[in-house]
Parts: sequence; C-alpha cells; structure tokens
Amino acid sequence: MEDSVLKEFPDREAFEKYWENSYVPVVYEDVQETFEDYLTAADGHIFLSDYEERGCISKEDFAENLSQEAQFTFQDGLTEAFYEKNPKLYEKAFAIYEEAQMEGRTDCDTASVFHETYQRLYLAFLNRLYDEKIAGNKGKA
Repeated sequence: MEDSVLKEFPDREAFEKYWENSYVPVVYEDVQETFEDYLTAADGHIFLSDYEERGCISKEDFAENLSQEAQFTFQDGLTEAFYEKNPKLYEKAFAIYEEAQMEGRTDCDTASVFHETYQRLYLAFLNRLYDEKIAGNKGKA
C-alpha cells in the first residue's frame, strides 16, 4: 500500500507534530448557533425523559443525560465546525483510523490527539451552553 497514511504517520509523535503545525482552533462561537438553535427548537427538552422529569438538571451530570438526538445534533455540529476549519487534518485522522481498522489493529493511537481534542471541545462547549442557556432556565421548563 504505497499511499498508506500509517507510513506517513508511523507513530503518535509524527501525527502530533503534523497536528501542531496544522490545527486551526475550533471555538465555541463556531458551534454556538447550531447548539443554541437546536436547544430552542427542542424547547429546552434535550435530556433523557426520566432525568428531565426529576428536575435535578445539574452541570455535573447533564452531558451524560442528553437524549440521543441531542447528542447526535451537538456532535454533528462540532464535527462540521471542526471539518470546516481543519479538513485535511480531519481527513488524515479519519484515514489513520480506517487504515488501522482494515489492518485489524485495535491498539493504534497514532491520531489520539484528534480524539482527545474533540472530546475536550465537546464537553467544554456543552458546559458553555449549560452556563449560558440552560442554568438560567432550569425552573422554566
């Protein structure tokens, strides 16, 4: 396989160097409209029904109790924003994952900086949405 992305990035350090030179930061403002529009369209009902019915929505655990639709919507919004700013980086990370899967490698952490950054951003952006739009509306739903 001449065009092997795993040959281009044989280890985590090689990909992280590429990441450092290529990554364009994704900020909350990049996803804000998508997140807030969904929250408004759902009329604030973005949680698992039993969690919402208990009325104990807290910053500590709200992200773990989002409905599946809300999770997908927020993740899709972040993925689109990330891809818009970092298309080549996203494609390389995904290609590394795909190639490792095709080779049967489950221990490939070459592009783990991508996954770690994505998860960190996802939680940070959800927390900001909570602070700005959910915390003040808890008693109004």
